[in-house]
Amino acid sequence: MIEVRRLHSPEVRSHVGGLAAVLADCVEGGASVSYMSPFSNEDARTVFEEVAVDVERGRRALLAARDGGDIVGTVQVNLATPP
Repeated sequence: MIEVRRLHSPEVRSHVGGLAAVLADCVEGGASVSYMSPFSNEDARTVFEEVAVDVERGRRALLAARDGGDIVGTVQVNLATPP
């Protein structure tokens, strides 16, 4: 069963590997997610390390879909938009 829940600051940092794997897989599969191949897992880790900073500062909310212990999807909501 898939569970979707919001990840808070410490959780984002502890799940960077799983989050990065999902993003790298999406880019490799041709998804339109603002990144283009070649896009490494290390590139994806860097993205989620930056997302973690935004989550810590309250500028972004991050939802993760988990199947068992594995992250299988993510959604980000930008909370700090310009006027």
